Amino acid sequence: MDRMKPSLNCPIPAIFERVSKRKFTPQPIAPEMIEQLLLAATRAPSSGNMQPWEFIVIDDPGRKQEIVQSTYSGYFSKGKNHQYWIADAAAVIVACANVKRTVARYGPAGAEWALIDTAAAVQNLLLTATALGLSGCWVGGFNEQAMKEKLKIPAYVRIVGLVPIGYSEEEVSPKSRLPLKWVTHHNVYNAPFYD
Repeated sequence: MDRMKPSLNCPIPAIFERVSKRKFTPQPIAPEMIEQLLLAATRAPSSGNMQPWEFIVIDDPGRKQEIVQSTYSGYFSKGKNHQYWIADAAAVIVACANVKRTVARYGPAGAEWALIDTAAAVQNLLLTATALGLSGCWVGGFNEQAMKEKLKIPAYVRIVGLVPIGYSEEEVSPKSRLPLKWVTHHNVYNAPFYD
C-alpha cells in the first residue's frame, strides 16, 4: 500500500454511502428486514465474546411519541423541545448494553467495554440499513434515566443510543471527514504515518 495516496476504493460501499437521515416516509419496514438489521448488529466483535448488546424495537406510534419526550432539543429539533422527527421513523431501535454481562468477566473495566461493544453493533446495524436501502441516524441526546423508566430497563443495562430506521424522503450528502494524515500516527503518537 502506498501510504502517500490513501485509496477511496472500499469493498463495502455502505461504509461510504451511509449518512445520517432524519426525514422518513410512512412506509413500514418488513419484519424480515428488521431481523436482518438485528442479526448484523449481533455479528459485531465484543470483549471476551460477552455480546452485551440488547435491542428494544419500537414500532408502536404511541410508544415512539412517548420516548421522544425523553430526548433533548438540538439543531435538528428545529426549535422544538424534543427530537420530534424520531417518531416518524418506521421503527426506533433502542440499543442497550447489558453491563452486568461484561463486568462478570472483566470486573469494573467491563462496564466501559460493554458500551464500546454495543457501539460496534450499532455501526453494523446502520451499515446494513444502508445496504438494504434504509436510512437511519444514531441519536445520543436523551435523558437516559427517564428513557429507562419509560422502557422498564433495569439498572444494570445502559442505553447506548436510539436508532430511528426507515425509508428516507431526503437527499443528504456525506459530511466531510478529517484527512487521514491528521488522524493517523506511525508506531508512536505524533509520528506521521502520511508525509
